[in-house]
Amino acid sequence: MTYFSGLGLTSLVAFDGDTPMTELHDRLERFETLTAECELIAKLATDSTKREFYLRLSEQYRQLAVDMRKAIATKAAA
Repeated sequence: MTYFSGLGLTSLVAFDGDTPMTELHDRLERFETLTAECELIAKLATDSTKREFYLRLSEQYRQLAVDMRKAIATKAAA
């Protein structure tokens, strides 16, 4: 899966064993908010190209949220 510019593993790489859980939860909340915003923009878009762009972007943010949940679970289990 190709990430949009500025998204991807670099959003998660900075987290190590010393990253506070609140920071991880804040990042998760931000990804979930961006997902919802992109879905809303896609729903309201009248241009099909823009609609498709925001749908793809929302999927990218959704995947980042999934990855963040995994990182939180791993940290919680440690």
